[in-house]
Amino acid sequence: HQLSPEAESKYLSGLGVARQRKAIVNGLQDSVGAFSEEVEGASPKDVMDILLLSQYFDTLSAVGANSLILEHDPAVVAKLQDQVGKSFSNKNFKAK
Repeated sequence: HQLSPEAESKYLSGLGVARQRKAIVNGLQDSVGAFSEEVEGASPKDVMDILLLSQYFDTLSAVGANSLILEHDPAVVAKLQDQVGKSFSNKNFKAK
């Protein structure tokens, strides 16, 4: 059974996206492991919280939310970090 050129293109694109995501996950695992080993007292969860918070700010910037005025008090940032972490910690995203 031969795929149409459009179907073949979509299939190959999907393979590329899957490989890209796998590479990202592998890179994150390596980075989180290395950071938590090198920084005393840092757990893998701490590192992932930092990454999630960074990704959140990157997303705000990408969607043009640069004119937002955010408080930078450590307690406010910690609360935001906690909220972002919890939003990804539901049962659908828990590690095996």
